[in-house]
Amino acid sequence: MTRATPRRHGVRPARVAVAATTVLVVGLLAGCSDDGTGTGRSSGTPRASQTATTQQNAPDPSTAREDALTALLSARAAAVRDHDRAAFAATLDDPKSGFGLRQLAQYDALAKLPLGSFGYGTPEPAPELGADRVAQLGPQAWVSRVAGHYSLAGYDTASREFESYFTVVRRDAGWRLVDDTDGGTQVQAWDLPSFTVVRSSTTLVMGSGPASRLRPYLALGNLAVKRVDAVWTAPWNSRLVLVVPRTAAQMAEQVGQDKDSVAQVAAVTDGPFDATGRAGADRVVVNPGAFATLESRGQQVVVTHEATHVAIRATTDRPVPLWLSEGMADYVGYRDVGATRRQVAAALLAKVRAGSGPKSLPTAGDFDPSRTTIAPSYNAAWLAVTRIVDRYGRKALVRYYLAVATKPSGSSSATPDQAAAAAFRTVLGTSQGAFTKEWLGYLRGLAG
Repeated sequence: MTRATPRRHGVRPARVAVAATTVLVVGLLAGCSDDGTGTGRSSGTPRASQTATTQQNAPDPSTAREDALTALLSARAAAVRDHDRAAFAATLDDPKSGFGLRQLAQYDALAKLPLGSFGYGTPEPAPELGADRVAQLGPQAWVSRVAGHYSLAGYDTASREFESYFTVVRRDAGWRLVDDTDGGTQVQAWDLPSFTVVRSSTTLVMGSGPASRLRPYLALGNLAVKRVDAVWTAPWNSRLVLVVPRTAAQMAEQVGQDKDSVAQVAAVTDGPFDATGRAGADRVVVNPGAFATLESRGQQVVVTHEATHVAIRATTDRPVPLWLSEGMADYVGYRDVGATRRQVAAALLAKVRAGSGPKSLPTAGDFDPSRTTIAPSYNAAWLAVTRIVDRYGRKALVRYYLAVATKPSGSSSATPDQAAAAAFRTVLGTSQGAFTKEWLGYLRGLAG
């Protein structure tokens, strides 16, 4: 499955970051407002021209403190890029406080990553601190929302954004950071406990260590990239980044979801789209509990499925129906595992035999784990894509997908479903209705 900011895969999501989710069951393979003190306006009492000029040129205190925070964050980002722990600690009010220790742990985690870029944007207004916090921190304490960005050298072709809320206090030596919990600071991969990184030429795995826990994921990622390259012919950078938390709750937090909403999911692809509609900094986030229930073949299917999403999201710029995106990812994932179609699609075929099988290609709602059991829908999508390969060949499948997922040169208001229906005619020489009828008959035959 995938997730992304701002579109959902299939409807092509967006968070600055989810895109589509791999189903757990794998068949057999079990602000700050102006305080009014620096406006430069006349008080109503005549003053000398020199005094008026001084007032008019006086900086707005809120602007001055935001400028100071900008400089502080610039120094913090430079410390991260330069691997200067002392300079990073100097931006903190108390490096030995709970916040300070958490921040130094964050620095240590960031130092393990091959950062291509790291920085912060302009501070923006955030809700004012409550009276209790002001009493605790002092009258000049304030909180600001800040957008940060980073990329991983050798793996990302674009940057990812993250959002922090920094609480700032004024000391004799200047402004310092005192907390990041007075707002909606987004949890990042480097916030995971016992943060560890292992990598190869094609795959980077980051998560809760030790390294021995993460190395098996590295092998899965390396093979997944090879299997994707064997099918998906549009050029991508053939790089994969996996995030491996220690708990399902941490996994849900990484992708901004409720833990219950990912219970049926073994992994999620999460990442932003750039202005062209392509993704260049995706992360495959693993649900460790669900993933551990799978046999080794099933684990490879999951990682290859997600790697397919990563490759396609990097090389296409238009949404496609979920049956096509998830079916394609499962097609690549199952292609080399040595399981039969009846074995893999057991959940779907049981429904067909019971007379409750699909009547049409799966819709977006059929993939919503909060509404239904999603394994049969994934089976149905997989067999639809597999049937395209049976009848027209693998190269035709890729051409069909690219036709649906590529914006036409002229303006087009076609929906994903309309684009898919049109491509049946222009690429495959049939109609969606005729294909669906044949596919449903195929399912009945397979079930029988």
